[in-house]
Amino acid sequence: MKRLLIAGLLAGLAAACSSPPLSAPPPQQAAASTATITTTSKSPEAVAHFQKGEALLDNLRTVEASQELTEALKLDPDFALAHDYHGQTTPGPEGLKEMETAADVAKNLPEGERSLIEGDLAVRRGENAAAQRSFTRLIEVAPAYWRGHFALGSVLLNQEKYADAVQALKKATELNADAGAAQNQLGYAALRQADTDGAIAAFTQYARVLPQEPNAQDSLGEALTAAGRFKDAEAAFQKALALSPQFWNAHEGIAYARFYAGDWKGGREALAKAKAAATRRSDKLSVDDEMAAVAMAQRNTAEALKILDAEEKTEGAQLSEVAFVPVRRAQLLIIAGRAADALAPIAVALKTVDSGQLPPAFTRNLRREALKARVMAEAQMGNKAAAEKTSTELEQAAATRVEDVAAQTAMHFGKGQLAMASGDAATARTHFDQCSVQDQTCKWQGVVAAEKAGDKAGAAAARDRLLKAYLRDPAHLVVRSQLVPGQKT
Repeated sequence: MKRLLIAGLLAGLAAACSSPPLSAPPPQQAAASTATITTTSKSPEAVAHFQKGEALLDNLRTVEASQELTEALKLDPDFALAHDYHGQTTPGPEGLKEMETAADVAKNLPEGERSLIEGDLAVRRGENAAAQRSFTRLIEVAPAYWRGHFALGSVLLNQEKYADAVQALKKATELNADAGAAQNQLGYAALRQADTDGAIAAFTQYARVLPQEPNAQDSLGEALTAAGRFKDAEAAFQKALALSPQFWNAHEGIAYARFYAGDWKGGREALAKAKAAATRRSDKLSVDDEMAAVAMAQRNTAEALKILDAEEKTEGAQLSEVAFVPVRRAQLLIIAGRAADALAPIAVALKTVDSGQLPPAFTRNLRREALKARVMAEAQMGNKAAAEKTSTELEQAAATRVEDVAAQTAMHFGKGQLAMASGDAATARTHFDQCSVQDQTCKWQGVVAAEKAGDKAGAAAARDRLLKAYLRDPAHLVVRSQLVPGQKT
């Protein structure tokens, strides 16, 4: 299973503990070699729980990891690394706040711990350049520390610096042949470049070194799905569930394998099982997003909107958990050809942005996605003046975040939509071609632009690239439904 910004969720090796608490006389940190870093805690028992949580988080068993880290913090409330990790397992502003607390405490810790925690916080804030600096310093302090190379490689992967990312991740596996987390990221580095054979090989190795981990089978299933080997993929996902019945993500993986095989009923049943097995509300809500995408892929806009309406009204849901629902609603309306109707939910999302109720990184992401939806709606409506204004806003945001792949992609998406509104499909295509390959909607619009420009061969080539792999991504599911004539629903 993949996750965004993985480097921020995995960190230092619990190598030792100290006797006094952080708030007491200065703690004694165990000496760190270049193969590890210190772990400062007043409780050996807390460190033991931390180590268990760390191993679980390595393999994306987030709920179980959170439980172990909670126990560690009961024993030592001042355990900085435990706060860092626990914050990573906690969604929304609460998790960010805990990681900020960890970074504040870390100011008095040895440089290895401090660099690790500061890097994790930078990732959570969406500051990849700062995270890269922190993790680079970490491997300078502890060059044989495999987790440092893994963290750096993960950040580089998020920045789509694939060659450098692979180099760092391979270094991690050279330092620790059993580093399943690094092997997992190597698989996703291949998968993001449409190298399904390479991804299958990497995930197979992950499963070989950690045969009892459900995430290894889950990742393998994802690569097999991408390669169109749907029956083999479902078998891998079933192995993941056999290893851990509470690993709800494997049900989600089964759903995608079935959808792409044309079994929509079976896929929906698997998604329902995923939601039932998930214990965190945020995870259940993410399944609702996927359910809405499935309905849209089957061209049932009314059902998709109904699902989002119910999601938004989920009892106890925090603002951070449903803030993106209006954007999702707008996106579905635009795809359905109802651009004018999309403007109202976009305005709701932007009102949330302006409310100041959410953390800066979250707010920045919400604003970006809302503006992307708005410029697409404006282009669909042929409103060049409005599209130009929105495109300028996206361009201004990108100018302040030159290292942010998402911001740069949004800028090109806006320029492409502006060109479409101006009737210049050829120019639009040049911008859509510069979007990240991870932005399925932008790449789809590139196909549309090529077709409108009269470049049939170019449109066919762009369509083939986009559809080469079957991605475990609700956006890809919807885009594929728009590009594959006669898809079974």
